[in-house]
Amino acid sequence: MNCIVTGASGFIGSALVSRLVHNGHRVRAVLHTTSPKNREHEAEYIVADMTNPASLKSLIKDADIVFHCAALVKDFGSKKDIMDVNLNGTKHLVQACNDKIRRFIFLSHLHSTSSKTIGTYSSSKGLAEQYLLQQYKDHGFPMVIIRPGSVFGPGAKTWCLRPLQAIQQDRIALINHGTGLFLHTYIDNLLDGLLLSLTAAHIEGEIIEITDGDNTTTWKTYLNDLASLAGKPPIKRNLTYTMGSLLSHLMMLRYYLFHHTPLLTPTAVHLFTSQRTVSIEKAHCLLGYAPAVDYAEGMKRIAQWLREENYI
Repeated sequence: MNCIVTGASGFIGSALVSRLVHNGHRVRAVLHTTSPKNREHEAEYIVADMTNPASLKSLIKDADIVFHCAALVKDFGSKKDIMDVNLNGTKHLVQACNDKIRRFIFLSHLHSTSSKTIGTYSSSKGLAEQYLLQQYKDHGFPMVIIRPGSVFGPGAKTWCLRPLQAIQQDRIALINHGTGLFLHTYIDNLLDGLLLSLTAAHIEGEIIEITDGDNTTTWKTYLNDLASLAGKPPIKRNLTYTMGSLLSHLMMLRYYLFHHTPLLTPTAVHLFTSQRTVSIEKAHCLLGYAPAVDYAEGMKRIAQWLREENYI
């Protein structure tokens, strides 16, 4: 099939391009930068601006499938910029699609919500989901929403390198003793789910959550496993939820006043203390999804990659 992948310079997007090419699909990879680190020679690379509708018109020609992975993934910063890319960019891309599109696969995340209480990123994803569902209801637009958990694996900055570096610099603390649930999705498992969503029948209009099927791993376990890889002792520093919330709001105030990057945000406090569990039964029933890589194997692969890249 002819596939479009937006956000092709990101961790998930670039991995998806590689998997699609490997599986024999024709891929048009949409970038926001001209120099991604890893290009697949068999893919066609195009630079486009998700906030500029005119730049998206030519992308859709001859496309069967759109994987919309592009997003501004930040829990602080300009609310306008985040909404322009994540919400309005999604609208622009949908409006650029023609009647030949077989499926529009939107990469969201587990904590997407239209509420502003969790953060602008989460609300932008939630509002984009609402827009897509309305397009399906009103016009039969062939969309499906995939919600992964915290995507980790070799190459992941957000959930591997950044916490590892914070541990190495002794700039990290547990919140509520790390008892919040780490709802992880190993990158290869997510790619399996995305490829299954390409061909599965009768999934238009659905929201499908994809994790590794593990509702027991806590943030304490994961962060201490990273600490062990770094040769560091288990994390002892702890903040109560109240202290973490207060500190995160003070850091956000400092950011807005002085532009100092916050070490902790209200969104992060919510994520690190959440006790939410997730069922992958729907993904299994609709897609035939079954996670091939469990937490232990994922950590082994991460450890090998970190050593090969001299991060540890």
